[in-house]
Amino acid sequence: MAYSPKYVNLEDVPVRQVPDDYDKAEKEDSLEFAEASVELDLYDGEEIPPEDRIPQVIAAIKQKATCELVKGAEDPTSTKLGDLDDSGTNKTDYANSFCDRYDEIVEKILDSGILEEDGGQSTGPYVYTTSDPDGDC
Repeated sequence: MAYSPKYVNLEDVPVRQVPDDYDKAEKEDSLEFAEASVELDLYDGEEIPPEDRIPQVIAAIKQKATCELVKGAEDPTSTKLGDLDDSGTNKTDYANSFCDRYDEIVEKILDSGILEEDGGQSTGPYVYTTSDPDGDC
């Protein structure tokens, strides 16, 4: 059964730096993995709410999907991305560059707090202290 992407169109992957010589099934598989990864990494496995489908989240999905597509071309007999070997660039390193970019984007999203309720203001429990931060008490 074919996967129907929820957040990104098939035509949006791979990202522009990679030649688009992948078939529909490969793109569907990579997007299924990428969308599930973002849901897991940012939403504890839950669907991304419409208000959080911001450019940064979409960019993360595209990077992860591209990572998975390029990884799939790592087979030594694959003709996809074969020109990378001639230039001395390893296919695994190339795939990892997209995986690393995904990790960077996810980390920035988490660090920024933009996905938290109230525009970055957490509604979770607070920890208060009565000690003087300067130690003058």
